[in-house]
Amino acid sequence: MAASIKIALANMILGIAGLLWLAALARGSARRPHAAILVPIAAYAIVSVLSAVFSADPRHSITELADLLTLALVAMTVSLLDQKRWDLLLRLMTAVLVFSTTIGLAQFALGGDPLQHRLRGLATHYMTFSGWTLVVTLLLLGDVFFTSDRRRLLWTLPVAALGVSTLLLGLTRGAWIGLATGMLLAVAVGRPRALVLLPLVASLLYLALPEPVLKRAATTFDLRDTATRERLEMFGSGIAMARDNPILGLGPGLVQPAYTDYRRGSTPAKTPHLHNNAIQITAERGVAGLLTYLTILGVFGLHVWRALQTSPSVARPMIIGCLMAVAGVTTAGFFEYNWGDAEVWIVTLVSLSAPFALVPRKAA
Repeated sequence: MAASIKIALANMILGIAGLLWLAALARGSARRPHAAILVPIAAYAIVSVLSAVFSADPRHSITELADLLTLALVAMTVSLLDQKRWDLLLRLMTAVLVFSTTIGLAQFALGGDPLQHRLRGLATHYMTFSGWTLVVTLLLLGDVFFTSDRRRLLWTLPVAALGVSTLLLGLTRGAWIGLATGMLLAVAVGRPRALVLLPLVASLLYLALPEPVLKRAATTFDLRDTATRERLEMFGSGIAMARDNPILGLGPGLVQPAYTDYRRGSTPAKTPHLHNNAIQITAERGVAGLLTYLTILGVFGLHVWRALQTSPSVARPMIIGCLMAVAGVTTAGFFEYNWGDAEVWIVTLVSLSAPFALVPRKAA
């Protein structure tokens, strides 16, 4: 998970880890994974296979199914994760976040026009960088807000502040909305009375943020903004695709080649995806795929809600951190297809499954 910002390295590690995990299961030295989240994850994989088999181009769609192997991370996390490993994981991700954001800030300082040369850090694309940084920063913020060990703040607080600053300077609006969603959710869950301070916080941010950030934020819901308008037109194209293929969709990997037939308005003739998780999944995998995706989120949310009622205090920062991360990346997914971004997907899947490992169903 810590290496996931470099996907080739992460896939190699995942392959080795998967073999070692299977060997540990065979020896009985790893617990067998039992968690409610595994059911909708398996359903998503099954729907994806059916969508590929019955697509207009099965050969192409089936080649797109290799990414489903990454879903094994959910079972591995449920099986292997404990509090000690979670703390180690958080420290490893902190180290990678510091390295990546330092590179990103150097890119910001040397890049000229910040919108044309957005921060990429260790990632290959600024959207991947912002999505990965968003998830890890929110996990750290969960620890910052709710840890009972104040000594941890010596390293979690400055790195979380570095992550937030980098996200703001990255000028990726979806990441901003995800960050705000995660932080507001943490306040609502842990410190609901503090919500009355929101107007003051908003005023202070307005005074403190640099002008490029404020200008970029002002265009978020401006229909005259080119990127905003194009996204809405892509959403319409995706809905039309789903309307023509309602049950299992076009098939994995077929949205891009079919886009020219469904293109609307002034959007580019080619686009890799539709910039929205729900619409992309529905276009590719139909209503069946959308329902499994929503069920994954629903099962996660229900388990976290129960876990917050009964979990030991030591697990609370992890639970709320994962809730913040999943809520943040899901909200950002209204504006970007981050469910299909392998680097971001890895940290999202582990965040989805960690509460099931550290707070089993009986405890929750």
